[in-house]
Amino acid sequence: MPRLFMVVLDYDQTIVDNTPDFYEAFCATLRHYNHPCIPFDEFTSLLVSNNLQHAIPEGVSPEEFFKVFRRSYVSRHSWPRPGVKEFLALLKTFNVKVVIISGRETSKRYVLFDLERHGLVDYVDDVLTFEDLVLLGFKESFLFDKSQLINYAKQKYGVAGEVICIGDYITDYLSCIKAGGIFIGVNKYVERNRYLERAGVKFLAKDFYEVALIVSSLGLFS
Repeated sequence: MPRLFMVVLDYDQTIVDNTPDFYEAFCATLRHYNHPCIPFDEFTSLLVSNNLQHAIPEGVSPEEFFKVFRRSYVSRHSWPRPGVKEFLALLKTFNVKVVIISGRETSKRYVLFDLERHGLVDYVDDVLTFEDLVLLGFKESFLFDKSQLINYAKQKYGVAGEVICIGDYITDYLSCIKAGGIFIGVNKYVERNRYLERAGVKFLAKDFYEVALIVSSLGLFS
């Protein structure tokens, strides 16, 4: 296989474990529709089983709900996923461009604040969010479609070679395939990786130590 030139990473629940931030944004969205917040344990159960749509208030479409949700998502409570710093350092050793593309539609400064706090910012070349998608005039062909932002990053950094995308959710996978990349799913919850496997994802990991082994096995470090 050709050499790896760029890695595109999802942020929330991928680079960092920040379920409390996810929960706070979800609750803020419920309150936006005059609906009470659900208990944290119930939220976590729905998240793990990929059934959060069941908590959306009646009469509100999932697309409408999650567009409000992603404009409410900021950083307050996060910690790096196991192995992520070592993996990012490895990428820099091989001169691989590292771009974070977050599904949030809020300022990238929240992500940069997190990266600085966790000692990861020096390993990252760029951060894009769905706020950038709007500013650049791009359109989604499905909710949380990142493919145009992936292609924008490839063009910005002159990348014509192999690109790997790493994320925790089905839309990360669909976006990556649409943009011509190789996708690796990473989840601490076995159930969420099984969901990705059923969707057709071939490469799955529980942490970034396993991600590094997968990338190495593909022969992309050279």
